[in-house]
Amino acid sequence: MSFKPLNRHVLLLPVEEEEPESPGTILLPDDYIKVKSPYEVYKIIGAASDCEKVGLENTGQEVVVNGSMVEEIKVHGSVHYLLLENYIYGVLTKSED
Repeated sequence: MSFKPLNRHVLLLPVEEEEPESPGTILLPDDYIKVKSPYEVYKIIGAASDCEKVGLENTGQEVVVNGSMVEEIKVHGSVHYLLLENYIYGVLTKSED
């Protein structure tokens, strides 16, 4: 079953960030909590036809968003991630060095 976003919503897929390799073991206190960044990277897999402000015509683009604004919707055993287009901070592109 497919899901088509409407009303300026963008359909997203979470991108797993790679953990940097640690050179050794670091001992931390038991009550240590890693500070989580509010910004997350998602891949666009669909957009509503009225999404026009940020040029999201290319599915597969990676974007930076505020993770707390992403809506997780569970329908018929599938999980879909939706976000209004104006909550996208920017598009990631590969730099040519």
